[in-house]
Amino acid sequence: MTPRKAALPGPTDASGGRKHTRKAAKKPPPYVYGAIPDDTFGAAGDPPLSNGPQAPHLIPTVRFGHLINNPDLYTAAATLPGPNPVGRRPHHPPIVYLIFLCSISVFGSARSAASHFQHEDWWEPVRSAIRTHMGDEAADALKPTGPTRSNWNHYFRRHLKPAHDKIRDISSDLWIEQALAHGMLSETGRRTSRVRPERQQVIHGDATVAKPPSSHSEHRTVDKKTGEVRHHRVDEDAGITVEGGDKLVYGNKLLSTAVRLADTPHSRVILALESVRHKSPEDDPDRETEGIALVEMVKRIIARAPGAKAVTYDAALRGKHRAPLISRGLVVFTPQHDGLTPQSLLRHKDGACAHDLYVAEARVCERRITVDGKTTHYTPLPVEELEHREGKSSTRFYHRITIDCPVKTHTLRIRCDETDEDRQVDPKTKKQRFNRTEHLRQVPPDTPAGRRLKGFRQDSESIHSRFDQSYPHKRVPAYGARGALLIYLGYAWLNNSITRALNTIFS
Repeated sequence: MTPRKAALPGPTDASGGRKHTRKAAKKPPPYVYGAIPDDTFGAAGDPPLSNGPQAPHLIPTVRFGHLINNPDLYTAAATLPGPNPVGRRPHHPPIVYLIFLCSISVFGSARSAASHFQHEDWWEPVRSAIRTHMGDEAADALKPTGPTRSNWNHYFRRHLKPAHDKIRDISSDLWIEQALAHGMLSETGRRTSRVRPERQQVIHGDATVAKPPSSHSEHRTVDKKTGEVRHHRVDEDAGITVEGGDKLVYGNKLLSTAVRLADTPHSRVILALESVRHKSPEDDPDRETEGIALVEMVKRIIARAPGAKAVTYDAALRGKHRAPLISRGLVVFTPQHDGLTPQSLLRHKDGACAHDLYVAEARVCERRITVDGKTTHYTPLPVEELEHREGKSSTRFYHRITIDCPVKTHTLRIRCDETDEDRQVDPKTKKQRFNRTEHLRQVPPDTPAGRRLKGFRQDSESIHSRFDQSYPHKRVPAYGARGALLIYLGYAWLNNSITRALNTIFS
């Protein structure tokens, strides 16, 4: 099998590096858009949100101590495969290899972790933690030193990778329980608006591309000048994908969701992880696309944590992905996509009054055309409230809007979730009649409430930045999509162990 080249298309500079091209300037829309009104989504004069306290730095010894003393880690280790009756037996019990996996994010690589585990200053705390959480018999059965790199490579390849789905799922279940114990994703005594949910009721998520240890995409290369033949290790699962809107990156795409407490350093809990498709379905039939994977992940979370009120994500989430989450009662916030044109919504008639309502730039507007017919004006209508009504099978959301007419003030309720009429297929175009959740947002992005929710999602960028910085050259020390996901899983356990230790509410 010859893998595709990982060469990134586009211009290069004189040294062969990638040129950083600027995005083309956006063309102004062919219409006039009115001023955003002051309404339930906030006012222009609202004070800016204050920054929370800065998180104190934690040295590796402290982080490692929080990790090995997390009791949930020992619960998760019970799902890992033990020794097989046939073949080479692992030199250490599964809990040791799970601790080793998580420690890679402390020390930066498996080689470094193995070196530390050969020293009593690091191995003895592991023995002591196992004695505390598993008993004297388990601790006394341990070897004098921890796993070597050979021990680790064998267990990682033969045992941990095949069981990655089991450890991923049990880890997610334990993390959700931890979040609930911290008071996240649960109902509170305070009455909050759906427009402004509490920080700990909002799930934020994002996808990142984990760079493999090597960027080579061919197993064998030949130097054209010298004829020298070189052999390379290739990550068969890696591919080229777009990150940040226009940046081409080579690696494996990973998805994560998390939640955190407001104004509380080191309170983030990563809830779930998944490896997502970044190639064609033919080349990667076992994984789903980013949007579909996120929808399933959030459904799984809210089934265990019904107190979640909102989800915030980036523009990768389209209307077809938002619709099923909105029907579950969530406020789903993402930035608005470029290139969406105003869509006709309805013509409201009340006696002598007639108003043409359109959806433009994520909210309901009234359309007016100048007398000469050359200019179209869209005036955003104020939303008095984001209403919701829970039904037997789904939740409906409405914008209660007002039209300030010279004759009288009109009040309407506009659905901002997908309706049965929207799902009907137009016989002429063979497309859905109106992709409502694509054009009309529960919380419009260009509002104070929208900017607040957008700010929550930046925490996902912080997670991925810290994840990348945990390893030399920002390269995940494992090959393959499963390997990269397992390394990320170890990083998540480390992160959540710190949160558990510094926000102790467990008896």
